Amino acid sequence: MSESIQFSISEQQQAKELQSLERWQALNNAHLAALVDWALKLLSDEDSTTSSESVSSINARFRSETKAGNPSSINVLNDQFGLNESDQSVLALVVAAALEPLVAERCAVLSGNHSNPFPTAILCVSRIPECDWSSFSPHSPLRYWLLVEWQPLGSGDGVLSADERVVNFARGLSYIDERLSVLLEPANSESAASLMPSQRQQLDAALNYLSQSQRFEMNNTSTVFELFGDDAFAKRTMAVSISTELNIGLQRINAANLPTRANDLDALARLWLREASLLPMLLLVEEADDAPKQKLAAQFVERLRGLVLIETGHASAALSSRSFPLEVKRPSVQEQESIWAELLPVDKKQLPARLAEQFSMSEPDIFRSASVAAAQSGSDSDSEFEKALWQICQRGASTELSKLAQRIECKASWNNLVLPESQTKMLEQLASQVALRSRVYQSWGFRERMSRGMGISAMFSGESGTGKTMAAEVIANTLNLDLYRIDLASVISKYIGESEKQMRALFQAAERCGAILFFDEADALFGKRSEVKNSNDRFANIGIDDLLQRIEMFNGLAILATNLKSQIDKAFMRRLRFVVDFPFPAPAERERIWRSVFPTQTPLASDVNPARLARLNLTGGSIHNVALNGAFLAAQHNESVSMRWLMEAAAAELQKLERPIKAGDLDYG
Repeated sequence: MSESIQFSISEQQQAKELQSLERWQALNNAHLAALVDWALKLLSDEDSTTSSESVSSINARFRSETKAGNPSSINVLNDQFGLNESDQSVLALVVAAALEPLVAERCAVLSGNHSNPFPTAILCVSRIPECDWSSFSPHSPLRYWLLVEWQPLGSGDGVLSADERVVNFARGLSYIDERLSVLLEPANSESAASLMPSQRQQLDAALNYLSQSQRFEMNNTSTVFELFGDDAFAKRTMAVSISTELNIGLQRINAANLPTRANDLDALARLWLREASLLPMLLLVEEADDAPKQKLAAQFVERLRGLVLIETGHASAALSSRSFPLEVKRPSVQEQESIWAELLPVDKKQLPARLAEQFSMSEPDIFRSASVAAAQSGSDSDSEFEKALWQICQRGASTELSKLAQRIECKASWNNLVLPESQTKMLEQLASQVALRSRVYQSWGFRERMSRGMGISAMFSGESGTGKTMAAEVIANTLNLDLYRIDLASVISKYIGESEKQMRALFQAAERCGAILFFDEADALFGKRSEVKNSNDRFANIGIDDLLQRIEMFNGLAILATNLKSQIDKAFMRRLRFVVDFPFPAPAERERIWRSVFPTQTPLASDVNPARLARLNLTGGSIHNVALNGAFLAAQHNESVSMRWLMEAAAAELQKLERPIKAGDLDYG
């Protein structure tokens, strides 16, 4: 019953709106007809200028006949662009000539040019009593706002034709000028999602700024909201929310599509302001995320009035003295957890917290990941769904991360890692802290006490081959996370500021997909700051300072490996939660490595003696090289792997390492 009543009310409301629109259209048509009649009388052979009703009187009469706040189209043009009596009369004649062929024919006859069915400036001045030459100035409202088009004829005269958009607006047709619409995109319905509570606080601050400054209405200045942050979807949603709160439509333009020539930029700004006056709209300039685009956007904004939104990438750019920095972050960990909890089955109580703590994702990314995982796992077990979901979240930003780092295929396990007991316990503790972050930070309240990043940083120091990379692989395998080795060639640039920019992109991509970052040869990046003797030293120190801040605020796991621990900056050492020294393996540890280095399928001769091989002064990495090279020597001679081939491979390895070989070192009898 209530649904049928609501449906009936809705139909009645639509009917009333339709009747109101029909009444307005009828009055609007009557207004245009009155102006056409005025033009015909004005251009007739009879001298009716003294008795004919003026355009301003006609406009005033129809203003009184229309409802308040719903004027006719002609009066909208008069009001929005501040047209005086002379301007109103010229516009009325030009529009009448476009609407009525008899008016156009009469203009051609009176101007003495039958090929030109448009009024001229001289015709307007000679026929319209209130008309003066100021209406034809390039800076007059008629020409500045592109209400009429001017074609010079010489001697100060010019042909006046009505802009197509203006004529159609006068008829009651509402659309965006095609010269502008090709550059604009309306806000998609997918962007109409609601903001999360943490994001809503920023929106409230922005709206409060508008209410206090009262600059959002059209005036001689512009107010700029600079939307910045890492979540493109959230920034779009913020822009839609602002336009919704102000009850104004939102249009988007890419900063790359702004013209670079000053006169073209000025024409675009005027065209936008004209359209925004006729159809209340809010403009969002997207992807102004580098210096050239931001400079162009700033020049564009200087020509605008009212409120403008600009998406400035990851940081505010302070494009104007009236800029309001509006940071739009991804949903907080708690908010992401609540989204996951709504999507996942009730029995997965711990999974939402783990996902939210490990991966930093936007709201649509979470919905997409859950739906894709459900489709991939189908009707399989819950464990398959959880596995698929975890893998999809890992791959979320892997494409971007792969451009800056190399993914390592992790195959090592705790059984392959041979270290002293104290180091092994420290690595187990490191893996445990990453796995239990959601419990300690979230459930136990430590997040509220920590002002810096929630991530974990560790340093693995020791000689080459002592197991630093293998330990990183073991931890990645244990946590079921991807491991990426940083490619220095991709992130280090000779150009000032580029290295910092690449590092920022690296850390942000790693946070989104929850990857572990592995900085091999870390002393090359995190070395000690030097005394400033020239500009190069100063910028090098700035780069190190930026890295220190990045690693401190990183929310994931970052592992640094170095052979030169003494070269690491002390300020950075203080920021590390774990420092694990990988010692040169003792004989007992070397024997354990030798016993586990050969795959089970490898044919071993009976004389292979791990205890004897452990007497060779080699690291785990070198032992792996000797075992592999020995296997190839044995395969080359179609034999099993024996001490003969292993000792021959060991001799080559020691020679490569430039280590002395003593008498008896390679005996195996």
